[in-house]
Amino acid sequence: MTINGLKDGEQGVITRLGVDEQLRDRFFSFGISKAKHIKKLETSLGGSTILVELDRSCIILRADEASAIEVEKV
Repeated sequence: MTINGLKDGEQGVITRLGVDEQLRDRFFSFGISKAKHIKKLETSLGGSTILVELDRSCIILRADEASAIEVEKV
């Protein structure tokens, strides 16, 4: 399942990042990496962006970026 598959308010553990090296580096700069707990806070009205919480920080991801982050629901 990806972050997109979580409902608002649900949490998961990141199991895989299915992205290229450039986007992986960007994710790492935000603290997004395998085995991290992530919480989906809110999805925009059109579904184009997703607000997530990770290590007490809030990050807004594009829907296509979020679809590349695989999680296991907690």
